[in-house]
Amino acid sequence: MSLQEEVAQIFRNWGSGMLEVERKALREKASKYTVDDWKAEHIVYVAGSGALTGAIGGPVGLAAILPDLFWCKKVGTQGCLGIGYIKGYVIDYENDMNMILAVWSDLAEATVSVPVGKVGIKISNKILPKVAGKVVEKVILKGSSKIGAKLAAKAASKAATKLTAKLAAKTGVGWIPLIGGVVSAGINWWLLSGLLDAAETYYKSDYIVLKDDEISSLA
Repeated sequence: MSLQEEVAQIFRNWGSGMLEVERKALREKASKYTVDDWKAEHIVYVAGSGALTGAIGGPVGLAAILPDLFWCKKVGTQGCLGIGYIKGYVIDYENDMNMILAVWSDLAEATVSVPVGKVGIKISNKILPKVAGKVVEKVILKGSSKIGAKLAAKAASKAATKLTAKLAAKTGVGWIPLIGGVVSAGINWWLLSGLLDAAETYYKSDYIVLKDDEISSLA
């Protein structure tokens, strides 16, 4: 399996595996933060781990890339969903991370309206005015629906492509202690800050508008 395929597997269905006790702890912890402080704390978590694993250098440093990415997944999931709690939303653990990932990977756009000819998935529970495009409820993503599976798969694939391009730099200097740590920390910072920004945009929007015609055709 290639590095990009392994990364895509890590990106699949973030958030859905959290236990109820973890969800409760996340909700309680996030309620004590502002969004800016929450984002800063979680970025430090992954930048620090990236600096540590990257600074090792040699084959051990290279072997640490995927475990470090799993750590980024854990921190990223908590960070993104925590923003939803801070903003007072009911979290959809099965779908929110897939849609945040779709926004981050440019598979979809978080908006307050749906343009004519486009398909939007309604995020907000508010009663919203009629828009020009087609609007579907988030319930269409539930379970083993075709659109939910396709959105998750394509978001993971696009995100993996985006991240693998960055990881090429990481593997290129992974043999060099200290330098590898600086690069690794920078990539982790870039990844998590982008995901947290996408989450903040997602939770303040009313819809995500799909940019992929294949997924749109299933709605």
